[in-house]
Amino acid sequence: MKAISFKPVILSAILLASGANGYSQQVADSVNIDEVVITATRTLRNLNEVPARISVVGANIIETSPALQVDDILRYTSGVNVNRSGGIFTIRPTVTLRGLSGDEQSRTLVLMNGVPINASDGGSVNWNRINTYDVERIEVFKGPGSSLYGSSAMGGVINIITKTPDRPQEVNASVSYGTFNTIREDLNARIRSDKGYYGSISQYYLKSDGFNSIPKEDRNEYDIKRSLEALGISSKAGYDQSEWFKWELQYDLYRDKRGEGTQIHTPDGNYRRFDTDLVRGLLKGGNEKTKYDLNLYYQMVHYTDLNESMRGTNYTRYDVDSHRKDYGALLNASHVINDKNTISGGLEYKNGSIKGGDYYQTEPYDTVFNRGTTRIFAGYIQDEHAFLDNKIRLIAGLRFDYVTFSNGEYYATSPWGETPELKDNNWSELSPRVGLRFNFIKELSAYVSYSHGFRASILDDLTRTGYMWVGPKYANPNLGPESLDNFEIGADLLLTSRFKLSASGYHSIGDDFLYYVASGDELSPGRPIYRRENVTGVTLSGLEVEANYMPLENLRFMSSYTFSHSRINKFDERPDLENKYLTYVPKNTFSASVFWQNKIVDISVRGLYKSKQFSDDLNTSAIGSYTTVDMQLSRKITTHLYANIEIQDIFDNQHMETQTEMSPGRVIMGKLVLRF
Repeated sequence: MKAISFKPVILSAILLASGANGYSQQVADSVNIDEVVITATRTLRNLNEVPARISVVGANIIETSPALQVDDILRYTSGVNVNRSGGIFTIRPTVTLRGLSGDEQSRTLVLMNGVPINASDGGSVNWNRINTYDVERIEVFKGPGSSLYGSSAMGGVINIITKTPDRPQEVNASVSYGTFNTIREDLNARIRSDKGYYGSISQYYLKSDGFNSIPKEDRNEYDIKRSLEALGISSKAGYDQSEWFKWELQYDLYRDKRGEGTQIHTPDGNYRRFDTDLVRGLLKGGNEKTKYDLNLYYQMVHYTDLNESMRGTNYTRYDVDSHRKDYGALLNASHVINDKNTISGGLEYKNGSIKGGDYYQTEPYDTVFNRGTTRIFAGYIQDEHAFLDNKIRLIAGLRFDYVTFSNGEYYATSPWGETPELKDNNWSELSPRVGLRFNFIKELSAYVSYSHGFRASILDDLTRTGYMWVGPKYANPNLGPESLDNFEIGADLLLTSRFKLSASGYHSIGDDFLYYVASGDELSPGRPIYRRENVTGVTLSGLEVEANYMPLENLRFMSSYTFSHSRINKFDERPDLENKYLTYVPKNTFSASVFWQNKIVDISVRGLYKSKQFSDDLNTSAIGSYTTVDMQLSRKITTHLYANIEIQDIFDNQHMETQTEMSPGRVIMGKLVLRF
């Protein structure tokens, strides 16, 4: 694989690199039911005040988990389904919530420091660009969050909160090497002045020769190793000693090149790049009663893809060149009326656009071009009220979203027949939410809730006629939003000061669910052209359980169980799909973890079991169940030097999470860390 057109920092910086893995810290965050969160209400609330299920992944769990990517850590959380079939070589990882189809990232909203990072064209999130060593905590709000966050929060919200400097100066550095000739280096530097100014910069470089993800019995002469080379830089500056005018600026840069494992004529074979720039500006302030925050953001992804293939003796190559832009302004404010009542509200504007094309480099040299824009105008209001000396809390909210589609254009020289006219369109949605939390005794907290979620269609379905994973498909600019009504009950039980048990059950009814349907046209004999339609009714039911036990300050046990029953119950156009399960949703998932800090070596072990998943709509093809176990060993060598070994998939269980690609199996990485 040729080098990317950038160079990593010089070798001396490689010896300074990121994030010592919490070696001198306690192994775990405290076990309690009153941890402070913000994602579920957009106000600071204890967990036992919120009538919803929120899981918090704290700094110590992030730092001590044997995981090379941040979504690897999330897969141990109940209700979360992570598909990263190729390990660090996965091109499009997905993280979904609450039994929604596991190949549809756009039904789960992902925020970074409060701003959305889902791309509007396909709703995807580039999990590969998120630097684990920058992350302070992750809040996972499960169930529809559309009353606060609007479109794409139908399954829930994942908010990734990055670190803010809290010491005068800090430098963390690491270099790692391991399986598949994989090398990673990190460098983090953070500063803070006594006048309230702070700044940070982090950089990482990752390169690997990769592995062949095609099972040996299915390989042909064109299958080669998947490979990668990636560089990420994140910088932040801010000021936080003003009561009403605190500010923060953030700029992230990511450049990568990921080989897809096929090489025919081109020197590097098939590869993709997701060159990304993110700019965020935050202004916030307030006093004990009134608070506000204003986020401005701009994200641009320049996506390129070289794709060559052989069908018999017919060689085809096309290059993709696509520009995805998302920007917006998010204003939120809250006011404490009295010690029992808080009201909050906000206004939002979001703009997402796509402009790209497939350019064929072989005869007949076709061009397939599409572009379009979606805009969202929204406002929400929420009331939080306490009764009976805070033993009962009521939260009620309502949000209105107005979504427009415009500037649609499609052009193709290939024979697609009569393609639809891309007319401007608009939709609106009201998203209510109401919930009650009960805290009659200290050791037990329970809640009931109803919430409505929705998702406006992605731009790829509105504008793009071409090839998707389903095959050839038409654009459909007349799509409306899909929606979900969720009914939920849950409880948190503190059996002792060191043993917490949490459980939630839910039942969701989905309407106008978006599904691909054969249009009746054929691109060639026997090859139907599909179109996404609002045709399906679905029901989702589930149970989520988490247990957290700390018998000692330096020892922690965690476990989780998820049951998901996600099924199509009505499909007039395709009655053969009624009562079929949604794809890539395991019915049962179980995880268990132990974190032990001691004088000899710090140990963390995390295991995961996933049951069978269907990979096609008719439920005729399935991916088998699998179990993986990961481990991390850490030891302090000197005052500033630490050593670390991470082992992914200890027992080398090369499982499948798609029909065609195999996981890399056992991966061992050794790391040296400097920390000042």
